[in-house]
Amino acid sequence: MSRKPPSRAALLIPFVLLALVITVHGAYWVFMSGQIRAAAEAWIEEQEAQGYDVAHEDLTVSGYPFRFSVRVVAPALTAPEAAGGWSIAWDRVAASAQFYNINHWILVLDGRGELATGIDGAPARYQIAAASLRLSVTGENGANTRIGAEAEALEVTALEGPQPAFATIEHLAMAGILSDSDVLRLRVDMRGAQTGAGVLPERIFGAFGGRAEEIRLLADVTVWSALAGSGSPLAWTAGGGALEVNQALLDWGPAQASGSGRLRLDERLLPHGRLSVVVSNPERLAGALVAAGLVNEEQAQALRLAALMAPPRQDGIALPFRLQDGAVFLGPARLGGTRRAAAADPDGI
Repeated sequence: MSRKPPSRAALLIPFVLLALVITVHGAYWVFMSGQIRAAAEAWIEEQEAQGYDVAHEDLTVSGYPFRFSVRVVAPALTAPEAAGGWSIAWDRVAASAQFYNINHWILVLDGRGELATGIDGAPARYQIAAASLRLSVTGENGANTRIGAEAEALEVTALEGPQPAFATIEHLAMAGILSDSDVLRLRVDMRGAQTGAGVLPERIFGAFGGRAEEIRLLADVTVWSALAGSGSPLAWTAGGGALEVNQALLDWGPAQASGSGRLRLDERLLPHGRLSVVVSNPERLAGALVAAGLVNEEQAQALRLAALMAPPRQDGIALPFRLQDGAVFLGPARLGGTRRAAAADPDGI
């Protein structure tokens, strides 16, 4: 008994379904691209209503069929004087999101940028360039819940004003994740960070050098809503906000240390708190601190003695690191001070 061949209509069903999917997806992409462009234009109008000056040469939405890409040529944003009067401009900026998840956007800053601001009442301008510079933003219900940034071969050049703290950074990665408990989990990684010319005093530069091989910070910013909502560090610290340092790492010449602890701001907005720091080579660090003029020889001897008495760890010697009333203490030594070691630490630590 021969089998009946499939009908022509049955053969056409997959193609009809495919055409339907393409049509629906195309209609969705056209509709959403219009919504995205309208949202970008509404954002510009909102900033201008608040006194900001927003300029750009071209704004397009592309990326069909797999993503939405908002591309802006020569964008520039200038804040009003009440907000600081700063301005930032870039050659080209593109923001992209997958068509199935428009809550996650990746911004790519292409070319060079220029930041203008004021420092100590004088104008300052900086040119920014990088081999790659990307920002990642994820939001829910109109609020950002995750933000990140990554840069390779970042260069900051002073066009006017003081030199930047870091002129070049080989690799920079930052991430912030907002948890349900009102805590911003922060991560900062830097490798190959070179200070700007003349930023460090000559003695410190001679003792430590101008290049930090690695800087890392893993921390929780508690009571984040108080800081994000008011923008006031004083309101944040008054509400119980603190920086819970889970891991801090510094590899800067003779300063090779890691630590953890808790920091907050006092009523004068000065950092206050204590970390438990593990120093890889206390003897080398003490010598560098003396050479840099940060401690005198008597304090260095007290620091060496404290290191001999401190509990050893697998990767070094544990010492307390304290910030109090604007002063910085490592063990019994007050960094930057010339007081006698016995009087440097009122707790006798």
